[in-house]
Amino acid sequence: MERVSFEARNCSLARSLDVLGDWWNVLIVREALWGATKFDDFQRNLGMSKSILSKRLKLLLEHEVLQKQNRGGSVDYYLTAKGQEINTIIMGMLQWGDRWYPHTEGPPVVLINKKTGSPLAHVKFCDQDGQEVSLEDIGVCAGPGANAETRERIRLVHLKRAMD
Repeated sequence: MERVSFEARNCSLARSLDVLGDWWNVLIVREALWGATKFDDFQRNLGMSKSILSKRLKLLLEHEVLQKQNRGGSVDYYLTAKGQEINTIIMGMLQWGDRWYPHTEGPPVVLINKKTGSPLAHVKFCDQDGQEVSLEDIGVCAGPGANAETRERIRLVHLKRAMD
């Protein structure tokens, strides 16, 4: 079955899922964040087939999440700036999983500040002024790229909230 592409959707989340919607892609990015650079490292650490890994690496290269560097007779894969920004998503998912699907012995991985060894706080939202924002305080408004359908969807969201 061929995957549906969300490339034409007027939704940044949907278009992001074209790249990150496959669990293998997210796990490959995690491995790259943790220092894996070689094809064999990704395959060994993730336990995936060579053919699936090849396809996923190709997609991540095409979307410029990873870049490839030839080093002598081998190839290394590195995260681009775009790929490094996925760090927030990975850490948020890891923290969410620790909270809602905990391992009986405790978290398998603890995120720390490498300089101090102190555990990281949970991912939080802040506005442009640095003020922490709760989910109840987060709203949506039409951005400059919103089409008519998106603007109507947002209008209906606001209308529903006003009625609640």
